Amino acid sequence: MITNTATRDFDVIELTNEMPHNRLGGVGSVVEALASGFAALGVRVLWYVTDHAYQPYEVEAILAGEASVALGSAAELAHFRAPVVHVHSYHHGPGLLDATGGARTLFTIHSLLAYEESSNAVDLHGAVQEQERLIAACDEVVLVSEAERAYYRALGYERLNPRVSVVANGIRPPPLRAPRPPSARHGLLGYCGRLVPRKHPEYVQLLLTEPDFAGFEAMIAGKAFSPYARELLRTHGLEARVHYLGWCGGARLEAFFDAIDVLAQPSTYEPFGLAALEAAARGIPLVCTPVDGLVEVLGEHAFYCEDTSYAAFCDAMRRWRDADPDALAARCAGARARALAHFTDLAMARRYLERFRLLADEAGQEL
Repeated sequence: MITNTATRDFDVIELTNEMPHNRLGGVGSVVEALASGFAALGVRVLWYVTDHAYQPYEVEAILAGEASVALGSAAELAHFRAPVVHVHSYHHGPGLLDATGGARTLFTIHSLLAYEESSNAVDLHGAVQEQERLIAACDEVVLVSEAERAYYRALGYERLNPRVSVVANGIRPPPLRAPRPPSARHGLLGYCGRLVPRKHPEYVQLLLTEPDFAGFEAMIAGKAFSPYARELLRTHGLEARVHYLGWCGGARLEAFFDAIDVLAQPSTYEPFGLAALEAAARGIPLVCTPVDGLVEVLGEHAFYCEDTSYAAFCDAMRRWRDADPDALAARCAGARARALAHFTDLAMARRYLERFRLLADEAGQEL
């Protein structure tokens, strides 16, 4: 085990595979926001990283980034104590909770793998079973949207664990980007997220083949550049007009949001919509499908596609492009106000702290 703390007793142990440094996906972003929210509330947290893929130089950066971090095996978790262990894990081996020392356990599911499997047309059978085992083993399950709670019920997971709550993700409020009138736009369409089938990254690229979008380019921020998306560039001769950035965080993510005119999220399944929240909080207009967490985050303040088809996406993008500047500014302001009212790092941390205290009280302990 590698650690930067001599403390052994904490209010909560956050058990994760992913930290904000060189994050692999949305979990790292949520961990980053939780860290700032818990710090503001004075919660004593240990970030325990296990079953990870970080290289030694990345481990050094992680240890330097937070005051209390440990990286080790699941069994070595027994070196630390807390009344509550909070799990953010995509690797759910059978022994993950064996060393928690009787602590109450809370499992946040960032996406239901059974729906990832069906929406992405991939075989995740083993991972789905592991997630289901962890659902049954924990004292409480947290989902990130009411839409996810409906999916949880549809899957019959209440038979595994009926104690379910919803805690929406949050972000540290970013600075507001000044609204851009049509004359000041860069002609850049933005896409941010993993390049997987359910998110339809190809829609943004295909839009560039439409005659009335001939003057636009696209910036794509996300890992796993799919063979299909890559083939589109060659097939349609779009190499010079599509800028693939890989996964972005920190200054790179800020530069991405500063450059784009709009963020497109044409997903068929979106447990929460973290990238959409990041854009909305900066005053960037959103074009997206009316599904799941996207609607919960954005309310009425997005340009929604009629359905998840490419034709509907094109129509919504044209409505954004042709929108009256004042109406567009009002829509962006509404989305930002909604984000700052409900989806900040502090709001998320407070909701989690409430769950932790309830679990600790049931065990006769205090945070």
